This record gives sequence, structure tokens and C-alpha cells, in this order.
Amino acid sequence: MLNFTDDEKRARADEFVDGKIDRLLSITAFREKGMNIPSSYIEQEYNKRLISEFNADRKLFRDTLRSKGLSQLEYRKEIEEEIIFSHMLSTRRRLREEISPSKVESYYSKNRNKFKTEEKIQLGEIAFSQIAGEPETVLLQQAHKVLKDIKEGQSFKDAALKNGQSPFREKSGDWGVMVSEREIRSDNIRKQAFALQQGDISKPFIVNILERKPDGSVGTSGKIAVYILKALNRTKAGFKPLDEVRTQIERELASEIEAKSHRQWLNRLKRDAYVRVNLPK
Repeated sequence: MLNFTDDEKRARADEFVDGKIDRLLSITAFREKGMNIPSSYIEQEYNKRLISEFNADRKLFRDTLRSKGLSQLEYRKEIEEEIIFSHMLSTRRRLREEISPSKVESYYSKNRNKFKTEEKIQLGEIAFSQIAGEPETVLLQQAHKVLKDIKEGQSFKDAALKNGQSPFREKSGDWGVMVSEREIRSDNIRKQAFALQQGDISKPFIVNILERKPDGSVGTSGKIAVYILKALNRTKAGFKPLDEVRTQIERELASEIEAKSHRQWLNRLKRDAYVRVNLPK
């Protein structure tokens, strides 16, 4: 159940009325230009909605219309008005090609913070978990033995594939994605991970295992694991290059131009029209 204050109800009522007026003026402008929508097009849309929204169930369709107090003729009229309104909006749209490269570059320069990239790291892990309540000393011994093997020549991939209980063990411990600091939930892992340079391997360290509680929150489970991490890849924070975000900027500029043009057009229609609104008290 939505709970709106009186002010919110009035604001939403105003939004609803403005939307209805915009639609009415658009349809009136369409009619005044002597344009019309072919009946075959309306019928096609009518049948398309009958299938997509009601699974071609005509009884369900009629019952739904009846519950809304609409006849089939009135429903067809609603469809026609929606088509007209969409058409009139589309005629106000500016083509993306109208947006010059200089405008794109200017937007990029003025809004650089929108295109920030975070420092990210891709990790490999070897994790030793408590299977039968082993003390941390046992887990640390296992981890140090594996780290010794790595230092003596065994590859991290082979060590990760053969040791521990990591969920990434079959992938040689590789997380497979680049992650930022904020994306690593464990404080212990986050701190150790971002202290590594690319190619570095951490010393074994203890991690408090997290779990999701019945209330949906995340907290410690009371269990521990011992981890060894390797920084497989690492990228510095920076900014996305212009070429990478050019299409995104063009879309945003097109939307801004379209919204401004549409509002100016509707304001002109309202200025030249007389609209009387009667709201129930």
C-alpha cells in the first residue's frame, strides 16, 4: 500500500493533469494538421496487444476492459491516441548526427567525473577452510607449506588447483573478474589484496568468514579460513577515454536536446490553447 502525504497527492495530481494536457494538445495539433492514423494500423496494434498482453484470451480481455469501465471501441480509441502522441513526440526528436564532435568533447571535459574509473584488481586465491573445526594454527601450517612450494618453483596456478577449499579451485584460484576495493566485502581480503602489486603473492593471513543472517544482513559466521592471494592483474584509477564513451555522451546530449525541444513545443501549444480543467473536490 502506498502512503502519500496530502502534498504528495497534490503534486502527483498535478503531474497527472499535466500529462493529460500534454497528450490532449499533441493529439489536437495532429488533428489540426489534417493527419490521421490508418484504421488498419490501429487494428494491427489492437490484435498485437490482444496476443502480447492477454495471450489471445478474448474473455480475459473483455473482463479486463469491463473492470476498467471501457468498451472495446473506447480501448481502440486509447490505442489510437497513444499512437498519435508517440508520433508527435517522435517528430520533435533531434537526430544524433546533429550533435557535433565539439559538443561531445565539451561535455566530456565538463563532466569528467562521470567517467572516472576505480583502481581494480584481479585476484587468484588459495583458501584453507575449517572442515572439522581445525584451529588456525593447523590452517596456517598448511598454507605456509603451500607457499614454500610456490617459492621453490611450483606455479601459483598448480598450487591453487591442488590445494585448499576455494570455490575457485577448479579455475586455479582465479576470480575471473576485475574488482574495486568497494566490491570486496571482507575487510581482511580487501586490505591484503590492495597491498599487492601485480604479480605479487601475499603471505598466509586469517579471514573471518562472513554469512548472510536470517534478517538479510551480512555478519561474521564465527568461522575462519586462511588465504593466500596473488594479484593476477591490476589497473590504476583514471578516466575512460573519450572514444569509449562517445556514444554514451551522444545519447545523453540527444536526450537533453529532445527533452528541451519537446517542452518548448508543448509550452507553445499551451500558450496558444485554452484548456479548462475541472477536478473533483
